[in-house]
Parts: sequence; C-alpha cells; structure tokens
Amino acid sequence: MEFLIILTLSRPYGSGFQQATITRTVTAEATSTRAGLLAWALKQVPQMQGANIMFFSAEPNALPATLKAVKG
Repeated sequence: MEFLIILTLSRPYGSGFQQATITRTVTAEATSTRAGLLAWALKQVPQMQGANIMFFSAEPNALPATLKAVKG
C-alpha cells in the first residue's frame, strides 16, 4: 500500500530556527503503523535529529472510489 507522508520539523539554529518539511510517498505493508511511518520519515532528515515535530501526516495515497471527476 502506498502512503503520502508529510513531516515538518523545527529546531533552534543560531538566533532563530531551522525548519524542514518533507513530502514523500512510501510503499509499506497495509498493517504498517503511523508510528512506524513516522520513524521512517524522521530517518529521511538526519540533519534535523532532535528537532520538534510541528506537523505529521500519513495517509493512504489514493482517492476514494466514490470521487467523481469535475467536468469543465
């Protein structure tokens, strides 16, 4: 199953903050957990180790079958 992952991190840097956002798709088992997907996402940005998680989303990367196309 494919998931869309969005992760935003922030940490102190100098006199301000450093932020990073990743948006990725990952194929994982249907039995995968959000915690497992978060751990995977955090490994994608090792330079932000120890940063605060500002936002995290892990959703199936598929649209509902009931969604209908809009005709223009």
